[in-house]
Amino acid sequence: MLNEMIVGIVMNLLVMLVHLSATILLILMVTPFEKWLVKRPYLRLMVALIIVNIVLLAAHMVEVGLWAAVYAIRDLVADPADAYYSAFVNYTTLGYGDVLQGTRTRLLGPMTAGSGILMFGWSTALLIYVLQGHLPRIAHSRIDSKSDNET
Repeated sequence: MLNEMIVGIVMNLLVMLVHLSATILLILMVTPFEKWLVKRPYLRLMVALIIVNIVLLAAHMVEVGLWAAVYAIRDLVADPADAYYSAFVNYTTLGYGDVLQGTRTRLLGPMTAGSGILMFGWSTALLIYVLQGHLPRIAHSRIDSKSDNET
């Protein structure tokens, strides 16, 4: 049991580093384009959300892949080909139950789920941050366009 907890903690740290890398990548991608599409705030928001979603989805796929490697190496699933699927089911907390883990490693499934919950929360926070950064500009552009129409 202690071994599983150590593996789970190390995996959670690795997963966090992947998500941190994705966050830093997004920050680095935004900086050169801050002034881009200033006159088109709706398009700017749409492009920003698409890019953030793609980068975060890629990060989640890599994170599931890390968990899948643990599942395969530790023989947590009968067929190694099921490792990614099983890790994904646990990571997203779906819990279908069609691929079962052995009783000797029961803690890794919940630790995978906890990892997924934390990373989806992180992703949600980043998406809200993007919306908070763009929505005031959209509101101001609407106000400005209304005042231009009235004059």
